[in-house]
Amino acid sequence: MKKIFILLLSGIALTVCAAERPIVQLENGRLQGAIEYKMQAFKNIPYAAPPVGELRWRPPQPAIAWTGVRDASKFGASCPQPFIKNLSAGLVLPGSEDCLKLNVYLPEKANKNMPVMVWFHGGGLFVDGASDPQFTPINLVKNGVVVVTVDYRLGSLGFFAPKELIEEAKAKGEPVGNYGTMDQIASLKWVKNNISAFGGDPNNVTIFGQSAGGRSVTWLMVSDAAKGLFHKAIAQSAQQSPLRGMTEKRLGLTPEVDVDAKYMAALGVTTLAELRKLPVDKLILNGAAFYAGEFGGPFIDGQIIKGDPIPLFAAGKQAKVPFMIGTNSFDSDFMLPGEPSLNVFMKQVHEDPKIIEKLYSNVKDKCILNSFVIQDLMYRASTKLLADSMNGVAPGYAYYYDYLTKNIRPAFPGSPHTFEITYVFGSLALMPQAPKEVESGDQCARIEKDIATFKQKHVWPKDWYPIVDKNSPQDQAITKRMSDSWAAFAKTGNPNVSGQANWPAYNLNADVMRNYSDGSETITGLLKERVAYQMLHLREIYALERLKDAF
Repeated sequence: MKKIFILLLSGIALTVCAAERPIVQLENGRLQGAIEYKMQAFKNIPYAAPPVGELRWRPPQPAIAWTGVRDASKFGASCPQPFIKNLSAGLVLPGSEDCLKLNVYLPEKANKNMPVMVWFHGGGLFVDGASDPQFTPINLVKNGVVVVTVDYRLGSLGFFAPKELIEEAKAKGEPVGNYGTMDQIASLKWVKNNISAFGGDPNNVTIFGQSAGGRSVTWLMVSDAAKGLFHKAIAQSAQQSPLRGMTEKRLGLTPEVDVDAKYMAALGVTTLAELRKLPVDKLILNGAAFYAGEFGGPFIDGQIIKGDPIPLFAAGKQAKVPFMIGTNSFDSDFMLPGEPSLNVFMKQVHEDPKIIEKLYSNVKDKCILNSFVIQDLMYRASTKLLADSMNGVAPGYAYYYDYLTKNIRPAFPGSPHTFEITYVFGSLALMPQAPKEVESGDQCARIEKDIATFKQKHVWPKDWYPIVDKNSPQDQAITKRMSDSWAAFAKTGNPNVSGQANWPAYNLNADVMRNYSDGSETITGLLKERVAYQMLHLREIYALERLKDAF
């Protein structure tokens, strides 16, 4: 008979057998996972009940217990979303409403009280999922961290608040509208109650995410509903722009209730009951609708999301936990060259065209000048403001990611949105590999083609998915630097690692950020004049919301 080893973790038995099928006992039943990439992997674990029928557009309810041993060796379906070709071969699409699941990864030889990292994926809150191969946490787990990746409701199923739903929620005494964020909070509650069964420490939890997942991290930082559920936070490329309100116009934004009324009219329904009877495929937004603004997204509801992160951070209203935030050198790669019109954008944010012309005179490709202006405002300026707002609250760190594997560097103005993820996770072998020859070409034409392909054909451009060289010593060095620092931060709240240059806590006066590139490990005064000017305008934007006293 094959020998069976049992590790007692926090009083709960984690069994690893010679057949490499680990078993763990949870509150709701037993799970049997698998061994992958020298990790124990437990997949498709319910953290809430399926939000179907009358539970569609309701806060997540407790997960349902099961009998026997549940197979946790394979991913479940992603949350409903448009089928976008080539987004990721690892996603189970177009998804299912029974998607409130998570995955847990831990070292093959588990220890007690390991730090925990909970990942919220990006994708604009309408695509992607936790089963995306780039989120395979090979290097993080190698560093002794338990990693949890979470699926949460997306698009109109995740963020929706017509007037009738608001009234229903009021009658039930429930929060309304931000269901995707509520799912994220529910997953953190599950982690608190169950992660010790995997050897994780429920009192040492780091939340992290990129893009919409990074924005989610900043919303959770200012949410009373998430208080006490995490102890550190990392926001990667967490673009900041004013959230909508439910009942008032702010900065010319259409109120959420009006957006959702328009959406219902397009579906040909007038009541909530009719909406709940519609098949799920009728409710899924496509890429064209997303770009046309048919999806309102998260909004200030007064309960789950009480306000915009930038002014709330500035007022000291964020969670008092160590915080890390950063941006990529070409985070706006998904913007169509010349759209939105730079002149229109400058009017919206009250920018002076003469100053913009002077500050950006060295931008060679005028077709993407708008992208750089918006990027400086929504990514770089917000990164510096949020990191600086941690002074006197908790340690705050800022980074700048500007690395591209050798043969694709000439093809891009900088490192695109998402490209740092695989280096953090250590999933280089699972990603598209760089061409054998140096790739270049007209950058503006390339970006324009990518956007058109996405909008018209629903094909995810290869340029929007990390491209790496798993055999490159430089790539290997960058992934080690990043995963080591992320893991160190999860363990102690400090990302500094022996053998790397000192990474100081951020403040605007010194303006020192960690730099991930071929050059120096730190960068001082990143685009100082441009970003300083854009910080002024971020302050103006939020001052228009009557929150200027926060500054």
